[in-house]
Amino acid sequence: MRGFPIVILTLATSFVGVAGPAAAQAPASPLQSEFLLELLLDVDPQIDAGHTRIAPITGGTFSGPGIRGTVHPGGADWITQVSGHSSLDVRITLETDDGALIYMTYTGVVRSGDGGLYWRVRPVFNTASEKYDWLNHIVAIGKNKQVQGKVAYDVFRIL
Repeated sequence: MRGFPIVILTLATSFVGVAGPAAAQAPASPLQSEFLLELLLDVDPQIDAGHTRIAPITGGTFSGPGIRGTVHPGGADWITQVSGHSSLDVRITLETDDGALIYMTYTGVVRSGDGGLYWRVRPVFNTASEKYDWLNHIVAIGKNKQVQGKVAYDVFRIL
């Protein structure tokens, strides 16, 4: 009986080894998303701090289905040069039209490639508002877009 647990563990490990790589080859289901909001940021000229540049955020707006408001001045984007790309670290405060405050942070990557500029971000939301509490519990991805005089993103909720 002493060897019995080892046999079970060996068999379980064998099955995981066989099923693991095959399962990793195909997704269980396709990734789905829905439009969450458009974010338009007003940004002052960047401050050069060596390998990191700081872009002060002076305001902006956001809007999407069921949510809209303004971006408070005082946030910033810390842009660090990393081998082959820029790494983004942004912290801003959003205020909805109905007065709720939402702390939004996002990290991201900007790089040039054969297909043009790759600029993607990973927003995280934090709010004490009961109405917008659902933001605390989602995964979101943003994609930069060109809007004259703004740093702009379309942000999507991953379903």
